[in-house]
Amino acid sequence: MKRKVILAAAAYVSGLFFASFFYDINGVIIALSAAVLVAALAKLKGFKAVDYLIISVFFIMAVTVNRSYTHFVYDKIAAYSGTDGSFCGEITDYTMYDGNFASYTIKGKINNEQKARISLFTTALDADYGDIVTIEKCTFSTVEGDYLFDSAEWNKSRHIFLEAEKISGISVEKRNMSHIRRSLSRFRNKMSERILIEMTDETGSVLAGMIFGEKRHINDQTRTALYKAGIGHILAVSGLHVSTLGAIVMAVLKRLRLNKYLCFAAVNIVLILFTALAEYPVSAIRAVFMLDMLYSAELFGEQNDSLNSICLAALIICICDCYVLYSSSFILSFCGTYGAAVFAPYMTENIRRETIRGKVMYTIASAVFVSLAVTPASMYYFDETSIISPLSNILLLPLCTASMLCGMAFVVTGGIFSFLLIPARLFLTAVIGISHALSSVPFLTIPRIDELIPAIFIISAGAVAVTYLFSGNKKTVSNILLIVVLLSASVNIILSQSSVNRTSIAVLGDKTSAAVVISCGRERLIVDMGGSNEEYVEKYLVTHGGNYNDHLLLTERIEAKYVSYGQNFDNLRIYSVNGGNDEFDFSTNKFKAEYSDGILEITVENCVIAFHPAKAEDDISADLCVVYGNVPKSADMERDCLIIRDNGNNFEILPLNGKYRIRSL
Repeated sequence: MKRKVILAAAAYVSGLFFASFFYDINGVIIALSAAVLVAALAKLKGFKAVDYLIISVFFIMAVTVNRSYTHFVYDKIAAYSGTDGSFCGEITDYTMYDGNFASYTIKGKINNEQKARISLFTTALDADYGDIVTIEKCTFSTVEGDYLFDSAEWNKSRHIFLEAEKISGISVEKRNMSHIRRSLSRFRNKMSERILIEMTDETGSVLAGMIFGEKRHINDQTRTALYKAGIGHILAVSGLHVSTLGAIVMAVLKRLRLNKYLCFAAVNIVLILFTALAEYPVSAIRAVFMLDMLYSAELFGEQNDSLNSICLAALIICICDCYVLYSSSFILSFCGTYGAAVFAPYMTENIRRETIRGKVMYTIASAVFVSLAVTPASMYYFDETSIISPLSNILLLPLCTASMLCGMAFVVTGGIFSFLLIPARLFLTAVIGISHALSSVPFLTIPRIDELIPAIFIISAGAVAVTYLFSGNKKTVSNILLIVVLLSASVNIILSQSSVNRTSIAVLGDKTSAAVVISCGRERLIVDMGGSNEEYVEKYLVTHGGNYNDHLLLTERIEAKYVSYGQNFDNLRIYSVNGGNDEFDFSTNKFKAEYSDGILEITVENCVIAFHPAKAEDDISADLCVVYGNVPKSADMERDCLIIRDNGNNFEILPLNGKYRIRSL
């Protein structure tokens, strides 16, 4: 039975994957190639006819469900993109931001005919969960991601396919009713505020993030440090929280000598309330499923199997939600759980733990194998991945767990025992300090220089997984793992070196301003020509890594930007000009950059590229002109002119021998 569940889950998840991301002829070819490979391996493994039947049925079922939902739901809703209309619905989720702004998820009807969920970003409304929002007129548009964040994929995982823009006539109908989620939201906000007030410094925002998954109060430097140190996962409500809370509740109830069935029911009630308090993250839902299977096995005297539990949880979640594969939380959660519950125990089972040395070796090896299991997904979703995470998790995770337990006890008691936050603050002060120290050390992270790197890591992980599932020989798995680690590391080093030697000009920022990053050899010049481009520049520098001599030219809002760049970037040599009236020249033996009157001209590889604002009236002679600023909609696209409004920024110009090509970022 266990084998059947594993096959069904693997087939169903694979079907959703191919249906979600490959729907053209290339996808069909890839799917058929994968099917041939699986059939060949299954033949070697001695699969029976019933096994092939299970794989086929669940794969076809997943593809059918996904494509049917896409056709009958997603496509019908997305068809309203670009149209004007009205919307009326109930608030199902919202997030408050600084400056009296808020983002709302509203479930209702478009033009009183098409059921849909939409996203609405506006000034904060006097509204709560369950209240009815009516928009008399708005323009619907599909949710699109940008260089900073793939909001389209994230919203797809939440079944939000449209957002409302150009709103006129909005009203709120208050519904004075008992709403569980509203009560939980108020309690969560109250406890978060108490933690922030009681702890006064950055430790409070980190603790609130650990307990509720609430990250918006954490400053960028601390959040970056935690992720660079490899312990950023503590900010997501996941298996660590659920298993810890479940174990404590079960231990207390057993102490009270309650009936085992009552204990099981009580633990489930507590975990469901906690998951609701954290706003139903899929990682917590997965953990609740798995913990239920563990306790159910104990309840009925059965042996729990970790791989079987993971597969059954994945199968249930995927059947309930055919778009769940768009969720990074789902992927990262299952990769981490697989690494901790299946892969690491399998690879370390021969390590003897009778001595202190053996225990240390086992702990380190387990942490390494868990990190290896998560690395491919981390490379895909994050700009950089920590290679120090095994060590940092061994050192810092106990402190994080202790502080989380103190915080949970504070929340459960309604904030009565504020002294519980004292040890939490001490533990988190150490965690944050060590994380900042680790994050400042060069070469402890792997940057995602090119989209090829995540693909290589994912293919490598697939090779190891297939070997593990179909070989069963630990020596073979170890050899394949060693080969793919060395291969992935070698490719990463080669691409890193290639990136340093490559000449590129990156155009970054929003659609009305631009920051330009010229990289050539070991020299890199950043020219910020207005707008709020710091986050775009930071992402580009992080993902491209390398040991560069960085220079920054500021042309507008110099004082504010000087502080912002100084806080986020180390070893920057910063220059400035007085609002475009001054001139600036920067030359190396490979490129030359000149700035004057708002116009930046770059000469590199026998190619002249000019950047100028839309208001510039002078004729500019260059091989390529890039126009930024408030470009009129009537502006024409000329052969050698790029208008940032249409390109949306965030692309690279790769010049070579008097020619150039454009590559989207």
